[in-house]
Amino acid sequence: MTPMLYDEWASIGLVNGWLGVRANDPATSTKAAQNLSVRAGSQRAQLLAQYDADSMTDEEAGHASGLAMLPKCCYWKRCSELRQAGYIATTGVTRTSSAGVEQQVCAITQAGHDLLSSITV
Repeated sequence: MTPMLYDEWASIGLVNGWLGVRANDPATSTKAAQNLSVRAGSQRAQLLAQYDADSMTDEEAGHASGLAMLPKCCYWKRCSELRQAGYIATTGVTRTSSAGVEQQVCAITQAGHDLLSSITV
């Protein structure tokens, strides 16, 4: 069986009203993805605050928030979830990552601003 590409499973999630989970992920992942919230102090909130300060790549946001230095922290997944929820969006600009590959630059959206102003990071 060929693994599903990100866009394939993300679009399936959008159609079914949930995000951030693949069809073959366990039920606990599906339940967690259905509750895509951004709580004060959470990794999502910390990353969203970085995007509020400036447009950046996921890698830059991970480093600016300090999450990239935490063991087993998958900050890039939280960035992806913020994009899926519409709190950050791609700008059409790319920058070279520390691995030498181009990464998309994202900026906070109005929905992200609204959310951030309603929580305390």
